[in-house]
Amino acid sequence: MPPKTKKQKIAATFSSVSVAVTTTTTVSSSPAPLSAIAARRKIQQQTSDVVASPDIEERPEVDNLDVDDEEKESLDSDESSDDSDDSDGDQDNGDEASDVKLSKKSSGSTPQFERRDRKLFMDPQSVSTFKPTRYNVAYPLTPASPNIVLIGMKRGETLVFQGCANIIPLIGHSTSLGYIMSGTADKRRTKKNQPKSATRELDLTTVSIFTSISPRTHALAVIESIALVGSERNKLVQQRSITTPEVLRIQLESLLTRLRLDDFDTVLAIQSAVGCGILGIEKVVPLFKGIFSRKPSRLRGHEDEEKQHQVRLENSVPGFHPILEPTDSIAALKIPNTWQDAIQTLVDSTVDENGARVKRPPVAVVCGGKKMGKSTFSRLILNRMLNRYRKVAFLECDIGQSEFTPVGMVALHVIETPALGAPFTHPRQPYRAFYVGNSTPRDDPDYYISCVKELVKTYYGQVSHTRTWADDEEDDYHSDDDEDEHIPLIINTQGWIKGMGYDLLLQLLEYTAPSHIFGFHSPSSGDSNLPQSFFETLREQARAAGRDRPPGFSYVAAVVLGDESNLSPFTKYHPADHRALALLSYFYQKQQDISSGSTAQAVSSQTLQWDFSQALVVRRPWCWDWAQAKGVWVLFDQVPPSQILHVLNGSLIALTGDKETREEIENDLSGTGTATQFASTADLPTDTLIPPSYFPLGQYPPPPPEHTTCHGLAIIRSIQPSTRTLHILTPTPLSKLQKCNGIVKGAVHLPIHASLDHNEDNTTVPGVAGVPWKKVPYLNYEASSSYSNGTQSGSPSGSASPRLGFAPPVKIIGSDAKSTRKNLGRKRLE
Repeated sequence: MPPKTKKQKIAATFSSVSVAVTTTTTVSSSPAPLSAIAARRKIQQQTSDVVASPDIEERPEVDNLDVDDEEKESLDSDESSDDSDDSDGDQDNGDEASDVKLSKKSSGSTPQFERRDRKLFMDPQSVSTFKPTRYNVAYPLTPASPNIVLIGMKRGETLVFQGCANIIPLIGHSTSLGYIMSGTADKRRTKKNQPKSATRELDLTTVSIFTSISPRTHALAVIESIALVGSERNKLVQQRSITTPEVLRIQLESLLTRLRLDDFDTVLAIQSAVGCGILGIEKVVPLFKGIFSRKPSRLRGHEDEEKQHQVRLENSVPGFHPILEPTDSIAALKIPNTWQDAIQTLVDSTVDENGARVKRPPVAVVCGGKKMGKSTFSRLILNRMLNRYRKVAFLECDIGQSEFTPVGMVALHVIETPALGAPFTHPRQPYRAFYVGNSTPRDDPDYYISCVKELVKTYYGQVSHTRTWADDEEDDYHSDDDEDEHIPLIINTQGWIKGMGYDLLLQLLEYTAPSHIFGFHSPSSGDSNLPQSFFETLREQARAAGRDRPPGFSYVAAVVLGDESNLSPFTKYHPADHRALALLSYFYQKQQDISSGSTAQAVSSQTLQWDFSQALVVRRPWCWDWAQAKGVWVLFDQVPPSQILHVLNGSLIALTGDKETREEIENDLSGTGTATQFASTADLPTDTLIPPSYFPLGQYPPPPPEHTTCHGLAIIRSIQPSTRTLHILTPTPLSKLQKCNGIVKGAVHLPIHASLDHNEDNTTVPGVAGVPWKKVPYLNYEASSSYSNGTQSGSPSGSASPRLGFAPPVKIIGSDAKSTRKNLGRKRLE
């Protein structure tokens, strides 16, 4: 008979009692079989002393383990728990990538099981070159403060890690994701001409804290110790710092006394950052389990001293998991030489031949096909330019894989702090944005390019106060020569470069007139490259505009993740999974004025906080009076006016408002703005239903970008027609929420796990928040024994569960996204 999963066997047992009664077990006269768990432990003991090799392709086999039914269930559950956190395995590949497959053999009357082999992805280059010893790591003396360690690194040493941590540079320089971190402690000798072993005075009155979040869904972050000469060091802008908290200062003073500081080029403090709450996203979606967490390392009693120091560092800081040996399904960020050269070209253009800052800040455009590394390269440029400028503008045109906003938005940001993590780990409130309502501009390219052009116009008019690079150089700077007013622009474009997508790219370049263009090129993927005539087209555009020379153009090598012989750790995550991550991270963040332009709130990225302890379905919503709204737009769908409330209920929407002046935006971002009271419905009549103003598709255009802006996204949790109230869930800051007067619904749907309660105990009443599955609105379910969650197919009405990941859990957001989310927010009356 074919192999069955544990869930299928349970469902089959409940659905047919007669089969269970007639099933008999044949007792073998052979000696008692070895316990499955004991056999697995024996194999682990035999292989514990084997050093992992980069050439290892397969796991050791376990053949012919004879187990009875009870032991098989123990083996299955034990292996599942180990695989979910195993540092040597793909933690959440589900049925497709699991290395444990149990199948019955035909020989003999007793079921026999074997472990099927799985090809590993072992990258020896994704390992830290920093090796912990008793001399380069300082640990707290008291167990009461196990959340911080001090690390001394020499030039060129790298530290790869998974998880999240606060990086506190104290001495020297280091780099991570393109950003150069400078030590804030003043390293100097107490007396002149003292020996190197003498005590140093360190100024710990202020520190800089950089929160770095490194999930396994993307290339892991790498911290590298570097050395800068005097001229390079003087060109760095002063990084933001805060007054050192008293508890942290005492910890640092104690740790610094246990390191020989002169032996290291860089000294960093690594502090736990689990308090930010981002690790809670693993509880919401089974697919994302293990993207931050790892199984704790343990000593077996016979390890050498090097292994003991390695295990101690791995377990020293909660949430921080350094990669100190080759690990399965782990890939660290590697920056190619062509990337380094291109970044340095842009950085060098910020100063003239005399070393003085140029009057006109650079405008750089990153373009190329899909899956070539454009977003990562744009992030590196952004972080590197923040070492030269206090603020950097970032224009996000890739609406399917946005950097700071959820899917479907084109946005202009003014960034003050580096982005040290994957896109979903640093959401920001944009300076100005528009909601296109889809992951691609294919359905409405005219509206997309109109929004992009309006954001470019906003940058030149309100942010940089400069003319475009197509204008004359004389008198091009409209404000005084203040450093804060020199704000360069980085534009990350979409990966659609064929046909209409290529035309949109050329329109963007013609309107923007950038100073630098970085085009991605892959020798092995010719179909994903820009046309060979691309550079000549740029020359023609420059001549037509009357410019003497075209923008600087550089080819950048595309990065190919994995190959046919190895399983890349990124292939399991579909673009829809990354979009779901961004949406869940956006809606579960704590509501506060986190802004990309706020001096008060952007001191460090520590201001970002998430709360996954409470599901969205049980949170208290905002009440918004739709009589205050100027209108409702539904993009890409023809909806009768009588059905507009049914379409909006349970849907994902964008909150829009009127165009703001620069002063209004800066006041909102700094928290000093004023606004009217939000959503008052006390004096409204309740005898008649007055629907909101609705602008049907085809009769009216989308909200004009010249007069509107998008303040954020929201979920319409429910509607109360008697009081004309929409109950909405949104992390949009209150200063922005008070100015919303429009609703736009697009083709972007809510991930199904945002509609569920991940803290709900389904043992009593299977469903959501105590409501049986069949009575839960806006969810598509399949009453099948394959998805019964342990209930029989003939169970009472309401007990069958929807397809929510029980068999198999990895199919919720990836390739089956459409079938599981198609009814969310789209239900209409028959």
